Amino acid sequence: MERKTNISSAQFFLMMFVSRVVVTIALNAQYLGGENMVDSIAAYLLSMVLGFFIALPIWILNRKYPYLNVGDVAKLALGKAGKLVPVCYILYFVLTNGASLALFEIFLLDTVNPDFSSILVLLAIVGVALYGAFRGIETISRCATCVFAVLLLGVALVFGIVLFRFRTENLEPLFAGGLEQTARSVMLFVARTSIFADMAVLLPMVRGKKALGFSLWSVGTAAFVSALLLLLAGCLGRYAATQNFPVYVLASITEVRSLQRLDAVFIGVWMMGVVTKLACDVYACRVCFSSLTRKKEPRWASFGAALLVLGTAFFAVRSFSMQKVALNTSILFLTTLFTGFLLPALVLLADWLKNRRKEGKDSE
Repeated sequence: MERKTNISSAQFFLMMFVSRVVVTIALNAQYLGGENMVDSIAAYLLSMVLGFFIALPIWILNRKYPYLNVGDVAKLALGKAGKLVPVCYILYFVLTNGASLALFEIFLLDTVNPDFSSILVLLAIVGVALYGAFRGIETISRCATCVFAVLLLGVALVFGIVLFRFRTENLEPLFAGGLEQTARSVMLFVARTSIFADMAVLLPMVRGKKALGFSLWSVGTAAFVSALLLLLAGCLGRYAATQNFPVYVLASITEVRSLQRLDAVFIGVWMMGVVTKLACDVYACRVCFSSLTRKKEPRWASFGAALLVLGTAFFAVRSFSMQKVALNTSILFLTTLFTGFLLPALVLLADWLKNRRKEGKDSE
């Protein structure tokens, strides 16, 4: 089944950039595995190099079957057993977005402490994201482009102001405490990178120079994350390691006369980013359901996926057992590798074996 190429490569990877920012601004020393933010810069660069190798099976699949996603190819290669592949992607999108939404609610409860219920905020976010998923990937990508513009303006304003607080004496030597933190940070950055699964499902809908787009995404996110971590280290020093959300602290110390503190900009950017990421992945769940049912992206699938994400986030915040699963770096790392590398590689292998058997029968 051919899929219409609905969005450009630039639109897709801008959408992925916004999604990357969402998971980056929730970083802290606990997840990074240590206090040295400079080590984490090196770790992010290493994770991007690793990302090129993780994405290889996806690129090979897309080159061979440009109009089919990984679930469609799995059904061709494995028959009914191939339906397990889109199911795995649906579960992954539910888990990763539930974790993202849970982190935002934890931030609201622990740091902002609003007078109203945080559940209302989550319902509003899920509702807007669900509307975007109903409208389709074109609407989501246009929204992401607007969010990207706001993000650049907000980040430029905050970074430009806090730069005057930067002190080189706050920076620690690279790898001063060994390589353990770097290894844990690499695992974290890969764990919170859902672009591999998004590409496996949505690349058939993207036109243009996809490989170039992915390369620019990697370079752009590396520049953003490196600048952010460097500012955290230079402006906050070891104080950053004592905070659950140090990026919020960095934004809250900035002042612009009548605007006062810019922490509201931080909250707004985070919320818009969560909406974009959730809308994109809920739509990806629609595409996966389409691979299962052979119906054109059923809308009811978006509603079901959004409910599952909301439920995952709700229980992850209120249940310690659920939180150990949804926010566990090791689990997220393994599921990212499984959906980003192993499943596409297995589908490629199954497709190769099927073609070999077919060639053998034809030659008899």
